Amino acid sequence: MTQSSAISPQPQLQQVEPCTISAIDTGWVLVTGQLNYHGPELEARLLVRQKNGEQLNFDVPVTLKGKLYELVKLPGASQICLEVKSMGHASGLDTVSITQINWATAHYLMYRRIYHAYTTASHAQRRVLGLHPLAMLRDPYSAYALIGKSRYYTASPAYAQWIDQSEHFTPAVAHRLKRAVKKQALAAVAFEMLIDARQTDTPVAVQQTLHSLRQQLELAPVACKVLLTAQQRDEWAALLKHDIELITTNELAEVRWPGNNWVFVMQAGTRLAPWALAWMAMEAQKPDTAFIYSDNDYWLNEERVNPQFKPDWSQELARSSGYVGSAFALRGDLFGKVVAENGVNCAYQLVLDATALVGEQAICHIPAVLCHYVDHKAETVNRQALERHLRRNKVAAEVIAQGEYLRVRYALPKALPKVSIVVPTRDALNYLQPCVESLLQKTTWPDYELLIVDNQSSEPATLAYFEQVSQHERVRVLHYDQPFNFSAINNFAVAQASGEVVCLLNNDTEVISPDWLEEMVSRLLQPGVGVVGGRLYFSDGRVQHAGDVLGPGGCATHLHGILEADDPGYMHRSLLAQDLSAVTAACLVTHKALYQQLGGLDETNLTVAFNDVDYCLRVREAGERVIYTPYAKLYHHESVSRGKDDSPEKKARAKRETEYMRSRWRHMIDRDPFYNPNLNYSQPDFKLGKIPRVGWPW
Repeated sequence: MTQSSAISPQPQLQQVEPCTISAIDTGWVLVTGQLNYHGPELEARLLVRQKNGEQLNFDVPVTLKGKLYELVKLPGASQICLEVKSMGHASGLDTVSITQINWATAHYLMYRRIYHAYTTASHAQRRVLGLHPLAMLRDPYSAYALIGKSRYYTASPAYAQWIDQSEHFTPAVAHRLKRAVKKQALAAVAFEMLIDARQTDTPVAVQQTLHSLRQQLELAPVACKVLLTAQQRDEWAALLKHDIELITTNELAEVRWPGNNWVFVMQAGTRLAPWALAWMAMEAQKPDTAFIYSDNDYWLNEERVNPQFKPDWSQELARSSGYVGSAFALRGDLFGKVVAENGVNCAYQLVLDATALVGEQAICHIPAVLCHYVDHKAETVNRQALERHLRRNKVAAEVIAQGEYLRVRYALPKALPKVSIVVPTRDALNYLQPCVESLLQKTTWPDYELLIVDNQSSEPATLAYFEQVSQHERVRVLHYDQPFNFSAINNFAVAQASGEVVCLLNNDTEVISPDWLEEMVSRLLQPGVGVVGGRLYFSDGRVQHAGDVLGPGGCATHLHGILEADDPGYMHRSLLAQDLSAVTAACLVTHKALYQQLGGLDETNLTVAFNDVDYCLRVREAGERVIYTPYAKLYHHESVSRGKDDSPEKKARAKRETEYMRSRWRHMIDRDPFYNPNLNYSQPDFKLGKIPRVGWPW
């Protein structure tokens, strides 16, 4: 799976007039100002012209409220100015000043920020950020600058910069690793390496992988086997080392795989990070773990590129994309069982069959780049392999190839459940009527009812429309004569719904794909699925919703942000079905029984916002899955009838609901399993993380 960057308009460039200071050899400047900006993307950069004519750039972080207050250490400079890039207009540039300050003031400002960060951070956060007292004394500016990157508007680093700040293997880290190997008996975790070279043209790729295995820190594999075709073994036997075992596909089933050992499967040419086996061993010690995978990048022209920062386990995404990759470890008994029953045709098939045997709790994702791939050939999905896998697991479905990816179209039962579509509204007839007409005219699901919930509508045209539309055999108009409470309105309607399946739908939506309910309900009826959400578009065709995420942006928000209609998103995820933490109630389906069992939407703490996210999280807490499907498509004009939270009362209510979410779901906000912690946490745009969030496990 390849990384895709978001398609978006080019930032508008605005620049502060150059502010000249006297020539200095080395010195400090303080950049201050107050920008007025409320868009998705803003970057501020200090441009420094040196006395020799060369120009240097320094990123300057900006808070969410637009405040600039950053200390910058400069080399000799003859001219300095600030450049601002933004999506749309940013005002307040005339408030920016660039002031030279002395050594003492600079160090006071540095230690003030460092002290605040050190005293408020947890021990784990201090370790990840490198906030060690001795290091802070020796190099306070590095700690100061890194802390500043946590501000909302900060340029994401290039991948080479990300590697430097996130994979800093210091002597202290090496010492902790040695201590962990001795104290936690990591050496007792035995790895047998299986290098699959069947798609490789030359033994050089095998030798590259073997070289990386010899570079492992503290741990070494117990044995190494190379999987070849019969022809390859005849031709390469003399070229490969004699301390490895060469086997063919037919011989694989005859090999004994000790249950206590781990089998690390990788493609020839793959290189491991020096600490890869040690990190894997830390996870392999956990008694319930049976399958481990990590993030990866690609080794191209002696350079690491294109990082693949993956989510935690998602069965749907694994089926459609093979995102796990071609390098992973699994317990020996599990590997032996898959080989005996199904053989090993490719990495994709092995991942599907092995994970189906152990369940989600036994699958571990390490959010760190432990493997460097050389190409994409071995990672591609395989339609026939998926079809066989689904048949073996008695899943009735059709597999459709879509370019490099696969779509699973699940079969529906002969007896279709009735669906109750709940549409709350207060007037807004210009949106409600197109919504209702699109439902009645386009929806092909044979058995559904439409419950329009009137929350104190007063416009004569709306009331007349209720009278008219209620004559339709599928439509009922329910009257909720209480102050607006989105959760209570939906709970009121669901209590009166006659369907086994409930669809929560906003009044500002319109159906695009007639089979939207077939797609969503077919996924909902799969074992263990509790909620399914669809793909929503703004009226101009841009993507408004492709799933929700916790954490980036501070609480809960739409994954990806706004995308162009043809933008596949990072790792193609906007266009692939997948497990997620939450989806929006602007369009979701769930089981009525499950909805009522969990108490529906929270009408006490979340009357307006986040109630859908909270419901999805409670569904997952109950052991059920939440699925996003891109194949159920609707337009969504987003909250047009309710309006914006711009009054003091609405702002206070929004603050209370945000605080409740942060308290109730703090663990999810800290680490959403479906958004990699190495990515940007200022907003869910899948750019590289600005500060380290993943520490060494020892």
